[in-house]
Amino acid sequence: MDAGLGNEMFQYAIGRALSIRLERPLVLDISLLFQSPGWGFDLPCMRLGKQRVRDLPYPLWLARMKALRGLASCGVELMRFVDEPDLRFWREATQTRQPCVLRGFWQSERYFESISAQLRDEFTIVREQDPRSAACLARIRRSNSIGLHVRRGDYLVARGEEDFHGTCSGEYYDAALKLVLSRLASDTELYVFSDDMAWARENIRYDLPTEYVDWNAGRDYEDLRLMSECRALIMANSTFSWWAGWLNPRPEKLVVAPRQWYRAPGAESDLPKSPWLIAL
Repeated sequence: MDAGLGNEMFQYAIGRALSIRLERPLVLDISLLFQSPGWGFDLPCMRLGKQRVRDLPYPLWLARMKALRGLASCGVELMRFVDEPDLRFWREATQTRQPCVLRGFWQSERYFESISAQLRDEFTIVREQDPRSAACLARIRRSNSIGLHVRRGDYLVARGEEDFHGTCSGEYYDAALKLVLSRLASDTELYVFSDDMAWARENIRYDLPTEYVDWNAGRDYEDLRLMSECRALIMANSTFSWWAGWLNPRPEKLVVAPRQWYRAPGAESDLPKSPWLIAL
């Protein structure tokens, strides 16, 4: 599995869908998650379904992978390796008929649309809510609340040709907010979520009552829970805020996403094409 709650949710989702269809156990291999400082296994904040977790020391994990691949090269395929070819939906991944190791990001809801109702239940956050977030949630529910997500953080590390994701522009946020305000009645309140709140406070400033939700450091699931309850959501090019939009249970929800998901030339994503959102 890859680090970050949004990535983990996509990987769990395709694995869960395949395990149900094949009537096979789902194993979440988190052996590599702790190889990078600052990352961990975030899914336990959710209810989830039946699954096992494998956490091997790196040398043992590497030996296991080499053994499985070596046997496969000799015609003894104990486990099929399914490697995602790119970031768009790949139908072949859903058609496997044998135990397999899925390796990729799998960022398309088409991989798990057959179990979407079940996933909504399994992605219920089970961690107890702190009083400040509970009070914020009550305000979000009783107003025309607009959630706005700014993703910067690790997106700023790479530069030049390595700048794969890019960040959303101020023009995007201006246009998205204008669209949302045109469709909501009065009594609107803005709730800003970000992994770079100092930048957000300086740059995300509108003539609206605004709450900068800055108290959930180390508890990404709490921001996810609050964002998913907003009446409208302005996403970043982030799987994290995509999931917040997807989890919103309102049939009349209003979710806006950037049409350009990746800055890298030629890179495409299925996520802005989701039928329940508006891409700008």
